[in-house]
Amino acid sequence: MEKILIVEDEQGIRDTLQEILELAGYEVLIAFNGKIGYDVILENQPDLVLCDVNMPELGGFELLEAVNQRFKDAVIPPFLFLTAKVEAESLRYGMSLGADDYIFKPFSASDILKTVRLRLDRRNQLLDQRPGSKTESVIADANKLALPCNDGLELISFDKIIKCQADRAYCNFYLADKRKILVSKPMKDFEEVLSSKNFLKVHKSTIVNIMHIEKFVRGKAGYLLMSDGSSVNVSVRKKEELLHLLKGNT
Repeated sequence: MEKILIVEDEQGIRDTLQEILELAGYEVLIAFNGKIGYDVILENQPDLVLCDVNMPELGGFELLEAVNQRFKDAVIPPFLFLTAKVEAESLRYGMSLGADDYIFKPFSASDILKTVRLRLDRRNQLLDQRPGSKTESVIADANKLALPCNDGLELISFDKIIKCQADRAYCNFYLADKRKILVSKPMKDFEEVLSSKNFLKVHKSTIVNIMHIEKFVRGKAGYLLMSDGSSVNVSVRKKEELLHLLKGNT
């Protein structure tokens, strides 16, 4: 049975959420504020955290920040934040910490159950891809990279990979056929092999295939337009290396 932790200081909302989730078959844990929630996470390792943003003792964002610091690069439980109102700046801040989604009050049972199920399924996918599992990503040969798919591993030609972007403790590979493959490994695990195959790390969170660069747009650092229509920021310290590399390929 999957465990869900509710971190909420308002009893009425706690009781409503608990009833919705228990009727759906989940085991429910309760915390009255972020400080208690932190202890519950350490002791019980819930599969998902449903957390209010504004609480006494320790708010929702502060709780997520503390969990990130405690677990470092481990895959932590998805965090879904409950809020009646949030400013754009606060919304961006929560996402930068790794918030998985926001549920706005007032909410319905279907809102809760649909969002919870979606995020639990994604977490299960990540855990299935941990090192040692049958879907662990590995380097296959000189021309292809083995990446996890639904029923095993798929061999992807390096020239079909547009970019690799970090996403907390895992990363996403964006392919020329418009697919995105999520891998439960940090981007740094791929840097060495990709750098030997016409790839360049242009930002702390992004490695690009230079053969898929359509245009470099100048600025303080600048950004790249890729063959799939996406844009990628370039860090200031990587700008000159990138320009030198691009000129060498023209």
